Amino acid sequence: MIELALEPLQMSATLKEDALNRWLETHRKATVSLAVLPEVKTQAEILLTRDQSSEEFARAYRQMQSLMSIAFATQSDVRDIFILTVSTGKVIFSTNPSTEGQSRSADEYFIEGLKQTYVQSIYLFPGTNQPTLTISTPLSGENNQILGVLAVNLNLETAAEIITQINPNLNEEIYWVTRFKVPIYTNTPDPQKLPRRLQNQGLEAALKQKNGTHQDLNYAGEAIIGVHRWLEQWNSVLLVEKSRFEVLKPVHNLAKNILFTGLLLSIICIYIIYKLIQNLTQPILKLTTAATHIADGNLKLVPVTTTDEVGMLTKALNQITQQLHHLYSRLEDRINQPQNTDFKPQEISTQRQEQETLLNSNIPTKNQNLTTSKKLNSKQFSQFLEAIPIGVVVLDAQGNIYYSNHVAQGLFGPGAVPDADSDAEIYPSYIAGTEQIYAEKDLPLVRALHGETATINDIEVHQGDQIIPLESWGTPIYDEAGNIVFAIAAFQDTSERKNAETERQIFIEDLFKINCDLQLALDQEEQLNSTAERFVPHQFLTFLGYESIVDVKIGDAVQQEMSILFSDIRSFTQLSEQMSPSENFKFINAYLARMEPAIVENYGLIDKYIGDAIMALFGCSANHAVQAGIDMLKYLSEFNLTRCRPDRPPIQIGIGINTGDLMLGIVGGKDRMDTTVISDAVNLAARLEKLTKKYSVPLLISENTFLALPDPTAYALRLIDQVVVTGKSKKVSVFEVFEADSPQVRQKKLETKTQFELAITYYYQEEYQQAIKLFSECLTENPTDTVAQMYWQKLQSQL
Repeated sequence: MIELALEPLQMSATLKEDALNRWLETHRKATVSLAVLPEVKTQAEILLTRDQSSEEFARAYRQMQSLMSIAFATQSDVRDIFILTVSTGKVIFSTNPSTEGQSRSADEYFIEGLKQTYVQSIYLFPGTNQPTLTISTPLSGENNQILGVLAVNLNLETAAEIITQINPNLNEEIYWVTRFKVPIYTNTPDPQKLPRRLQNQGLEAALKQKNGTHQDLNYAGEAIIGVHRWLEQWNSVLLVEKSRFEVLKPVHNLAKNILFTGLLLSIICIYIIYKLIQNLTQPILKLTTAATHIADGNLKLVPVTTTDEVGMLTKALNQITQQLHHLYSRLEDRINQPQNTDFKPQEISTQRQEQETLLNSNIPTKNQNLTTSKKLNSKQFSQFLEAIPIGVVVLDAQGNIYYSNHVAQGLFGPGAVPDADSDAEIYPSYIAGTEQIYAEKDLPLVRALHGETATINDIEVHQGDQIIPLESWGTPIYDEAGNIVFAIAAFQDTSERKNAETERQIFIEDLFKINCDLQLALDQEEQLNSTAERFVPHQFLTFLGYESIVDVKIGDAVQQEMSILFSDIRSFTQLSEQMSPSENFKFINAYLARMEPAIVENYGLIDKYIGDAIMALFGCSANHAVQAGIDMLKYLSEFNLTRCRPDRPPIQIGIGINTGDLMLGIVGGKDRMDTTVISDAVNLAARLEKLTKKYSVPLLISENTFLALPDPTAYALRLIDQVVVTGKSKKVSVFEVFEADSPQVRQKKLETKTQFELAITYYYQEEYQQAIKLFSECLTENPTDTVAQMYWQKLQSQL
């Protein structure tokens, strides 16, 4: 039971360790990516090398505020981000301005962060006394010279959720402990009762960097079993434990059940044995009593109550009693009669013996080995020729038939025998396939009389309506003087062979026809597959591990990280009301034909069309999804140029892109199935597309897509909001990609990007006065900025 209980505990520890390591690795990569962003490196170099009182430093500081506000918004676990000088470890910039100017030269993360990306052990953050983790990485200039250190303080709320989440069926106790034996997080109901430092065998073993299982007493003195893990990347210990009593409770219950059941069975068995013994002993006791009475002369019968061996014994005893009673009676009668002295006993002995003598005579036999040398005579040779399944005809030197077997007679008729009657019919031989008699001089049998050995296979025998194809070969037979004395020829009926050749030819023709039909079927299948790919993309089947649509089955699914793109036409209902149904279809097809290349050219696959909406998937890179969205907007601008007529107003679309794990698979029933994708990531992408209407912008991406971009600065984008996803407690940052805007609008948004994103940061920090001031500056520079207008109006109503 203990071994079985340790297996799920080990699984729980493994899952939590993996989740913690993935969380840490994600933030470590994000910190490194932030430090190597060209814009961050440029502004950091100015901050670390320029005079703080210069205007250049002030501009770089504001630009860094904008950059870090994006990073701060996209990482909900970030407590603050700061930059340290290389010489003194002074905080030159921080998202928490109260820490600027402080020195961190003695801190471990600063010393190690000058050399490499470093993760410092968990410690309590000053002021809040909350567990904190710091990741630091070097900041280098254009010549790769180390200029300072970029550090990120992370709160461990997400890590705490990973640790404290338990399996209801497992009911385990989890402890996350520092290398100093201080518990960081636990899921125990009353953490206040925990001692300042924990102590047990598992913790001691884990601190020696050994993973395994343990049985010990916990802090409350209760016997436990558990799994201990040394978390190398965290420099801490993970303990997953469970009460030993709870583990062995089924064993205790089983023992109790066995005890009570055993006692009950024992009582029942004792009662049954008692009754059996009673039933066995009573008849025996009666027999014993009866035997005692017989010995005393009381010849009383014993009643028979059973049919078993005891009953049989009782019957036998009663018979003995009756015989004794009869003997006693006769003895009494004899005593009462007068005695006879002349009585002689008569002795009769009759003995008869018979002896029989069996005489066996051995008749000796002698075995003689008879060996005789015999030569084949003509009669035996004829028997051989009759036995073979081919026709044989022998001519003498004068050309008369000397011999023919029954097969030859069956082929050529009754006249093909020696000394046949002159009117006996011989079936003529013809050249195969004709009505021309075969020349006698060309027959192998005749040629053999002239000393030739010949073979022909173009001869036929016509027996009325029946035509028999033959193959014949002949050879001469010489005497000792070298003279031809006989000519022998064999005739083989080749009907079966001809039929086989005919069947083979028919088979070849049928096979050729089948090949033609197969090629036609393959062409049709290829055409069908090509058509099917237009409904189910081959790339979708590839994700599922199939080559053909015929292989898919309901329930097939695979998990993969992908970027999801949703697009929809704005105010399509109003547009469709102005068109007939046929015009609607022509318009939709014309629009989709323009949008499809933008997706396919960027390695995406269109999962489905939902009316005028498009859902596309990108499995290679988030870059492809974002570039596809930009290209769709550019192609849309070209498409609108063809609609420059009063009755054809230009159309606008909204595009939402999100990146995350999803399940691709096949759903449906017996008669209808379809491809689909299921995930929260899909729902968020659809919601982002709807949010484009709220902000009046064409393209929005989530923070997940933003973080998945190798170089976000390659695109014109800005942070515009944080939204709450249905079913989630954390907000998700939303970015506008304005790469496809007109050159004038794009330039204005780039010029006001710093003020805009800083205003967003102030807005979420509830510093509304500063936020409305910056939004006003943005609107002064760019009056058409709909997002800035929305925030400015919202702030006006709040103030």
